[in-house]
Amino acid sequence: MTIRVLQVLSHSAGGIARHVAQVTEALDGDDDFEVDVAAPPDLPVEMPKAPLEVTIPRGALRGHRSAIDALSGLLGDGHYDVIHAHGLRAATDSARAARRLDIPTLVTVHNLVRPEIAGTIRSVAYRWSEPLAVWQSFKTFAVSEQIGVHLRRVARKQSSKIEVLYLGIGEKPEVNRERAEVRSSLDVPIAAPLIVTVSRLDPQKALHVLLRALSLLSPDVYLAVVGKGALEDKLRSLADELGIAERVRWVGFTPNPADQIAAGDVFALSSVWEGIPLAAQEAISLGAPVVATAVGGLPELVEDRVSGRLVPPNKPVALADALSHVLASPEGARRYAKAAKARLDDRFSTERMLDRLRTVYREAAGA
Repeated sequence: MTIRVLQVLSHSAGGIARHVAQVTEALDGDDDFEVDVAAPPDLPVEMPKAPLEVTIPRGALRGHRSAIDALSGLLGDGHYDVIHAHGLRAATDSARAARRLDIPTLVTVHNLVRPEIAGTIRSVAYRWSEPLAVWQSFKTFAVSEQIGVHLRRVARKQSSKIEVLYLGIGEKPEVNRERAEVRSSLDVPIAAPLIVTVSRLDPQKALHVLLRALSLLSPDVYLAVVGKGALEDKLRSLADELGIAERVRWVGFTPNPADQIAAGDVFALSSVWEGIPLAAQEAISLGAPVVATAVGGLPELVEDRVSGRLVPPNKPVALADALSHVLASPEGARRYAKAAKARLDDRFSTERMLDRLRTVYREAAGA
């Protein structure tokens, strides 16, 4: 029997969309599975097959009835056996649509709605969606142990449904250009220390902290920011105020940032919260040492002073010290990168993740 699976995601950052694309490409047509994707038209990543258009509203209340009706139509037309939603709002809307047709719903929780990121009012408005998503699901996957602990706390009676499933990154990203060519395109001297970050320009990523850290480093250190977002103008203004505008390169969004990561000397994240960021996993797979904040699932990926450097969030001085430490010791940086790669290969196996999805899809379809 062919098991038909519909992956559902809302307005998505690149990492979540890339994960869905990876799962779809790996499982669609593999053994007994057919996999489709339902998503808004403005995805930042190209899917292996054309998505079915559904827009899950960003807000907590308005517009969700239309999304549920649209999903119900897709589920009925496609005769799906399982629906796999990514994110809390996609989860609650998908579950309501699936319940009309008695279709089991799986959920992957990639992020939590944190007050320091979304604001107190919005985080309170969304708080109900966490236990509801678990309650409505056949199985809820958390992408990090930190997210799993939180979900088990808010949905105690349904905790048996919650499972940590590391996403994995698949094959090592392909580097298409030589280091010298990339640096030339960035107007960065070939021998200059270069920090690279891949990040949305929004409050969660706290790039203002990274800019302040850069201002504390030697004036020959450069920063390449790969990503886009609503805060770009404010961040550019801050770089001007700090006197570092000439040392920052605003690359914009690219679906494959491997060239920029490989051309740098260290990969950095200054986030106030993370799940298990795909960009950091890719940096590790490319052999880049990682300096990041000890938030969310990052300590599951990097151990401080063993496989990278971790510092508290919102501490520019600590971040600058850690970056300086790695940049000053190429040999130490290589040791960090090697240890991080071994940890990544051991704990974040893509095949293990795909095998688990195959098993749970079959269990859900059979139920």
